[in-house]
Amino acid sequence: MLLTATAMGAAAVYGWSRWVEPRWFQINHHQILVEKTLHKPLRILHLSDIHFAEHNPHLFRFFDRLGQEEVDLIFVTGDIIDLDEGIDRCIYNLKKLRPAQGIYAVMGNHDHYRYEVRDTIMGNFFGEPHPATTNDVKRLVRELQTMGVHVLTNESQTIEYHGTSLRIHGVDDPTTGKADVEAVRKNLMPGKMNLLLTHSVDALAAFEEGEIDVSFSGHSHGGQIRFPWIGAIFKHTRMGRHYVDGIKKLKGTHCAISRGIHAGRSIRNRLLCPPEAILLEIRNSHH
Repeated sequence: MLLTATAMGAAAVYGWSRWVEPRWFQINHHQILVEKTLHKPLRILHLSDIHFAEHNPHLFRFFDRLGQEEVDLIFVTGDIIDLDEGIDRCIYNLKKLRPAQGIYAVMGNHDHYRYEVRDTIMGNFFGEPHPATTNDVKRLVRELQTMGVHVLTNESQTIEYHGTSLRIHGVDDPTTGKADVEAVRKNLMPGKMNLLLTHSVDALAAFEEGEIDVSFSGHSHGGQIRFPWIGAIFKHTRMGRHYVDGIKKLKGTHCAISRGIHAGRSIRNRLLCPPEAILLEIRNSHH
């Protein structure tokens, strides 16, 4: 009897983690206060780890919902696709979004490489591998740029927001060694608002204290599988379990770390870690 009940419980947990929780999409609202001048609150929709691949009506309906959000900027922090077949679906869904001042994106490890089951297992237990098969990241970047997305490959852009200069920096994927932080650091504007897009929060380790005001990242999927009292089993960050998700502070920087919207094809289960988009409002602390 006990064995039967245990088996039924395990089957229920697996079913929930495989077919229910991965479709339980959330838009989580957060607010942070900054010291630097900001004349009007800045609303940023942060999307990460979408892993576009096959047709997914649940994911596509979530993008219908995201398209109704009124935001100033949208930041996409890597793992936009899982394989080349996801590029067209990526473009189709991103076109639903209507930010007032544009979409900015950086690449993640899955944008560069096609991960099979073996690659995923090796990555989880032995560190980040470099799979033998690459994705057509050049086509992905080209298609994104054609639809007006600003893809930042170790580079920076400045925009004006109601009298405030915002410096937006984008670091290429640090987990596969494609990040060039020094190239980005040359573009920092002390005294102005410096925002960083990076697939992994680990890129912050190469910045000095307080150089970045707010960073946006993903990669960890929030651990993806969590257990009560234990938390995330896999961290996917050198910064430790505390930095797998949420709004955290590191080296004087406010860090928005997303649990991600989807997951790779090999392990899609989520347990106690539902997918999310982050809607972050940045306000001046003196207002």
